[in-house]
Amino acid sequence: AKQKEEFPAGIEFDSSKKRGPFKFTLGKGKAIKAMEMAVATMKEGERAEIICRADFAYGSEGLRKSNGGVMIPPFATLCFDITLLKC
Repeated sequence: AKQKEEFPAGIEFDSSKKRGPFKFTLGKGKAIKAMEMAVATMKEGERAEIICRADFAYGSEGLRKSNGGVMIPPFATLCFDITLLKC
């Protein structure tokens, strides 16, 4: 059997507007694959909307909080709205 779950539309699971910019170095594995691929093609100040399949995000494992609660369910399709602040 195949299983497909999508993260409910409109549910915000993270926001740099609340916690500050997400900083990472390309190629170091600190961001999901979709983010690495998108940011690598962007110019400073550019905005992008990214829709990524589970295999480019958190896959069959999903993402859990430190207390074990589900933050992002397994096989979730995710949507990101990002702006590259600095290269």
